Amino acid sequence: MFKEKMVTTAIPERVYALCKIVEKGPISLSELKDKMEPEFLGNGSVYFNDYKNAAQELELISVSDDQIQLAVDPKVIKNISNMRIYINSHLEKYNTGQFYKVTNAYYEKDAAIFKEDKNIANLGPLFTEMTGMPVDAVAMRAWRFWASFLGFGYLQDMFIIPNACVFLEDVILSADLEKKKMYTVSEFVNAISPMANIIIPDAASKRFSYGVSNGLRALHDSGKIKLEHIMDQMDMWALYPLKSYSNDSTVTHITIL
Repeated sequence: MFKEKMVTTAIPERVYALCKIVEKGPISLSELKDKMEPEFLGNGSVYFNDYKNAAQELELISVSDDQIQLAVDPKVIKNISNMRIYINSHLEKYNTGQFYKVTNAYYEKDAAIFKEDKNIANLGPLFTEMTGMPVDAVAMRAWRFWASFLGFGYLQDMFIIPNACVFLEDVILSADLEKKKMYTVSEFVNAISPMANIIIPDAASKRFSYGVSNGLRALHDSGKIKLEHIMDQMDMWALYPLKSYSNDSTVTHITIL
């Protein structure tokens, strides 16, 4: 799912449910499969290996001698939000995978993504060209589930509106940034790197993409951070311009609230 091709059957909820079963103690593959997909349901499901492999890729579980056990501190899966924070802090490990490459390309499109087909499944050819790897409709549908869950945007029908609010809040938490401390934007970006490289790949440009700008503004509006432009400061970053935010096209400092 993260190392190679994305599959729609490895959805976040199934990965989480599997981890909660394994949390109780080591369990055989066959027993775990039966708990996740009981034979008496008779639905002929063949999903198990897909979401088991996703959990293994994310290093949430380990498999040895046909036994599966939890590979993380139980607090990581205390709830599904904790699992999301954990995954977001480790995405850089999968920077050659399909999910990482497509997310990076999606953010690279900026607001021009709205000019594309609103059915995400039809954007395979676009992202095949942008990423240099084959991306089909199935992979794009799978990407939609995880991009929404990990906080890269908001799901609207079959489209993802780029907004990194949830993802940025997660990596800020993982970076242990001090509250009430004012950081220059470069200090802030360095602190959340490399976790945030998936959507902020070029710090030298000192420019935030459409989706990252939306996320920062949303965190500012909700009182999670404070964006400021202090005059005569050298470290000036550009936000993607929006008419409704005409007075904040640049920012020099970020305070964690």
